[in-house]
Amino acid sequence: MGMNIDFTGKTVLVTGAGRGLGKDIALLFADCGADVYLGNRNVEEGQQTVREIEAMGRRAGFTRCDVARKEDVRRLVDDAVAFGGGLDVIVNAAGVVSTEDTLAISDEEFHRMLDINLYGTTHILDIGLAYMEERRAGNIVTISSVAGRVNGGMMPLYCASKAAVINLTQGAARLAAPYGVRVNSVAPGIIRTKMWEQILDGMSNGFRGDDVPSDITPEHRENKWKACIRNAIPLGVAQTGADIAWATAFIASDFAAAITGQVLTVDGGQTMV
Repeated sequence: MGMNIDFTGKTVLVTGAGRGLGKDIALLFADCGADVYLGNRNVEEGQQTVREIEAMGRRAGFTRCDVARKEDVRRLVDDAVAFGGGLDVIVNAAGVVSTEDTLAISDEEFHRMLDINLYGTTHILDIGLAYMEERRAGNIVTISSVAGRVNGGMMPLYCASKAAVINLTQGAARLAAPYGVRVNSVAPGIIRTKMWEQILDGMSNGFRGDDVPSDITPEHRENKWKACIRNAIPLGVAQTGADIAWATAFIASDFAAAITGQVLTVDGGQTMV
């Protein structure tokens, strides 16, 4: 029997869908037949993703949402339910990294990262599960990171925030299982997104903030990137947004009906044990 991931007739909510992995995930679910509702802080980016999904012949909707604000998340879920007449899958792809992320990070920057990565995930799980448990059906997928599984010696507080995402996901999965609701996480490896551009900047200045030394050339940045791939990934190639999107679609599909509380790591072997 062939494997065809089909979300026709399903409604999928994706946060952080204005760019990067969130956008890749939203577009793939639409390509698999889903009607997709989007949450994003940047209105212009979110509406652009809506237009691209509609150009595919799929339905799409959008609500501005800062996942750090619980009232925003509640409104987003309510809007998604009204849009689709129900809600089958939630993917929380909203997340940030910090270029100040050493143990000397400022309180303001640390709280910004926790507000989005940790509290944002908590709000999605809290409000999303309340709806899905009442229906006794549904899937939630959090986007964590290999940084939450193995601390590579840099950005320890970012790693801690993603480890918390994984722990929250597994706890929510146990609570949701009696209601027939599955909760899993996808942990991306190294992908050349805007977030990784920030990480490359941080590597260039010792993670001391946004100021990049003037002597850091484009060639220097590319050499840093290639060294990360060469030294960290056994398969020798970076991952892509499509790799993460397909993993997310699989874990939310009926093909993964017996899987919950798991972290699906997509990293080219970076964290193999």
